[in-house]
Amino acid sequence: MTAGLIVGIAFLALGVVAYSGVWKGWIRVRRGYGSTIGFAWLWLGLSFTTASVATSMAAASRPLLLVLLAVAAVLLVVAIVGFFWLPPFLLPAWYRVLRGDDVRPKGRP
Repeated sequence: MTAGLIVGIAFLALGVVAYSGVWKGWIRVRRGYGSTIGFAWLWLGLSFTTASVATSMAAASRPLLLVLLAVAAVLLVVAIVGFFWLPPFLLPAWYRVLRGDDVRPKGRP
């Protein structure tokens, strides 16, 4: 449990600095596998942290354990998909502009 929490917090921290745009060194590939890997780390960290918290609460409440594990599973699926692609609403604005996704036609605000 402790190892999962430490790894989860590490991935969570990497994901936060990637989403905030403070660290952009992970951007190597513009499209395809790896192009959103920095953002996937946030979801992976959330998943590991949630699962670690769930296992630590296993003795307290079985229904809470199941709910938290279900949330961790959904977050893990988002992380796995995030290694390849993320929908625009999960991408920060600075990244969409960098990729050219937020380019607006002339005359439009």
